[in-house]
Amino acid sequence: MQLPANLQLISLDKDWQHGQSYPPLGFMPFSESALGNGDSFGLYWPIGREAMEPIVVETWHDEWRIQPHFSSLAAFLKAQAQLDQDDEDSGYVDTPALADDPASPRAAFLAAKELIARQDSAAAIALLEAALAILPEYTDALVALHGQYVRAGRIDEAVKVAIQAIISPPSFGGPPLKALHWLRQQPLPDAESDPIWRSCEQLSFSFGGSKENADYPLLAAAIDTYLEQGKLRSASTLMQTYAELMSAETVSFQERYGFDQAGFIARQIAVGTQLAEGGRDPASLWKVQSA
Repeated sequence: MQLPANLQLISLDKDWQHGQSYPPLGFMPFSESALGNGDSFGLYWPIGREAMEPIVVETWHDEWRIQPHFSSLAAFLKAQAQLDQDDEDSGYVDTPALADDPASPRAAFLAAKELIARQDSAAAIALLEAALAILPEYTDALVALHGQYVRAGRIDEAVKVAIQAIISPPSFGGPPLKALHWLRQQPLPDAESDPIWRSCEQLSFSFGGSKENADYPLLAAAIDTYLEQGKLRSASTLMQTYAELMSAETVSFQERYGFDQAGFIARQIAVGTQLAEGGRDPASLWKVQSA
């Protein structure tokens, strides 16, 4: 995992251990600009971009959400410095303007929503694609882009984005119900198609409040298929999604489905080490340095 420049300017929690399904694997908090309400900013390495510098995200723990505000630590530090210069009382570093951080995933997503409302689909698509180039598992942007691809008649691209939206974590947005319903109407091209596409007729994406849910075995089987196919990014993405969804269920539900959070996280970390770009456990950075 690539560490960012200016790392010495933040108070990174080097003792951070990924012991829960939220925040997602690949996240490491720091104390700057924390409001004391349980939320924090942190570094986050998008899946498949571990060899690049991380983006800066904020946890919204009441909603179990992650907001990808800044494209880099440098962009965050610039916004923080500007806040100090303006002597803002709140001390809160908000989503930057797109002009201030053109690669900010959240700034691009919010601007794209405004463009969609003005029926400027082409410009919205460009911004959403740019956001996803930085953060491929950005569920909110995937859901929005899927709708625009369908509107533009770009069906092959819409299929790929629908699948990516379905497997991407709820902490980054969603739920991808429209994408799922649309995918059910698309004919399978062959027997070797994506496992989520093959099982979309059986998926409900309705979670919580029931004693049984047939979605979990289907998602678990899809993870195994991705691993068999060597699609490690897709497997890592869906594993994070599965972990977040299952962690929101009751303990008795988890036990019925054989979900052990510690064991599952260990499996996530093990799969991450197989990615060409490197592992996804930030704690390993300090283990290497102290060895």
